[in-house]
Amino acid sequence: MRRVLTVLAVAPLLAGCAAFTSSESASPGSAAPTGTPSSPGSSSPAPVTPFVPRVASVSVARWRLPVAVGRQAVVPVGRTAVVMAGGLVAGDQSTDVAVRIDLATGLTARLPPLAVPVHDVAGGLLGRRPVVVGGGNATEQDVVQTLSGAAWHVTGHLPTSRSDLNVVQRGPQPVVIGGYDGANVPTEVLALAGDGSSRTVGHLVHGVRYAATAVSHHTAYAFGGEVLGRELGTVQAVDLTTGRTRVVATLPVPLGHAMAVTVGSRILLMGGRVTPDRQTAAMWWFDPATGRFTRAGRLPRALSDAGVAASGHRIWLLGGEDPAVTDGVLTISVR
Repeated sequence: MRRVLTVLAVAPLLAGCAAFTSSESASPGSAAPTGTPSSPGSSSPAPVTPFVPRVASVSVARWRLPVAVGRQAVVPVGRTAVVMAGGLVAGDQSTDVAVRIDLATGLTARLPPLAVPVHDVAGGLLGRRPVVVGGGNATEQDVVQTLSGAAWHVTGHLPTSRSDLNVVQRGPQPVVIGGYDGANVPTEVLALAGDGSSRTVGHLVHGVRYAATAVSHHTAYAFGGEVLGRELGTVQAVDLTTGRTRVVATLPVPLGHAMAVTVGSRILLMGGRVTPDRQTAAMWWFDPATGRFTRAGRLPRALSDAGVAASGHRIWLLGGEDPAVTDGVLTISVR
C-alpha cells in the first residue's frame, strides 16, 4: 500500500443514471451446466456445451470515468451496472468518492461518500448491499463499509488491517483473500457475515498482496501477486466449499497488480506488473481444467491496478495505472 494523503472531494460527476439493461444471455464466472445425453423419447433436455472463449478483442471505450483512479473497489449491482468506490487518485491521494456506473452507456450517478477514504481496496455484495473492505490511506485499514440507505456506514472490522486485498463472492457472502496488514501478508481466508463480523474459512498456501482473482465454479484462483517487492508466479486455488488451498499452476511470467475475470470455462488474465516498476500489456487465457496458459493477445497499452467489470461476453477495465492513474476505459469482447 502506498502511504498517501486523503482527498475528500473531486469535480462534480454526471447527474442521473440510465436504466441498466443488457442483451447478453450468460453472466461471466458461471460456466454453462453439463448433463447426460437424453435417450430417445425422453423429455430430459439435451446437454449444453460450456462456452470456451478463444478470442479477446480489445477496444477503447467512447466514454471515460469521471475521475482518473486506480486500485478502487468495483461491485456489480446489475447486469451492466456497478458501484465504484474509493481508490487512488492523482497526487497519490486516496478518495471517498463512490459512483454508480451504467457500463453500457458510461453514464454515472453520484453516491454518498465513503465513511473512510481508502485505496488498495476491494468490494463485494453482502446480501444485496455493496460493501467495501479494508484498504488504506495513511495506514492500512480494517473497516467494513456498507452502503445502506443514504450513507456508507462502518458496519464491522476485520481481525487485522488489510490493504492490497481481494474479495470474491461465495453466494451472498464476500470472501477476503490476501492482503497486507502493514507488516505481514496474512494467509487467513475470511468470510464476512451480515453483521460485519468475519470468520476464517481457509488459509492460503502462502500470503500474497496485489494478486488477481477470479472464481470458476466453487474455486477462487489467486494469480501471482507481490511479496517483499517481488512479483510471484504461483497460482493458488481456494476451494470455497472446504477452504482447502493448493498451488495448481505456474504463471508464464511472475505477475502482480493484474486483472482477471472468468468467461465461460476459462479465465482471462490481463495486464499487471512483471516487476514493481514495470507494467505489461499481455493477456493470457487460463484453463482451470488443465492448469495451462495460452496467449490471448495484448491490451492497447501496459496497464495495471484497474477495476474490472463483466457482463456476458464483454469485459470493462476501469481506470488503473498506465503508469499514472487514468480515467480511460477499455472494453474487451470475447468470442
